[in-house]
Amino acid sequence: MPGGVQIPADEQPIILMVEQTVGGYAKIVTVISVDLPRVAQATPGDTIHFERVSLETAHALYQDQKKKMEELKNVLASR
Repeated sequence: MPGGVQIPADEQPIILMVEQTVGGYAKIVTVISVDLPRVAQATPGDTIHFERVSLETAHALYQDQKKKMEELKNVLASR
């Protein structure tokens, strides 16, 4: 699943995107889908901070992002 965070033996977290590993590492958290583009832009050495959110909050953030994207799509289509 994109956004899954695995902890391998060296204890350096791996945030999975579309690639997947089969190393059997523990998956400790999942980055919510609205934050995946931000994570994708991170470069080696960047610090990423995590904040716990409820499933309801994750869904609300997704719906808000979806609404904003639809509004943007409509603005661009009207030009």
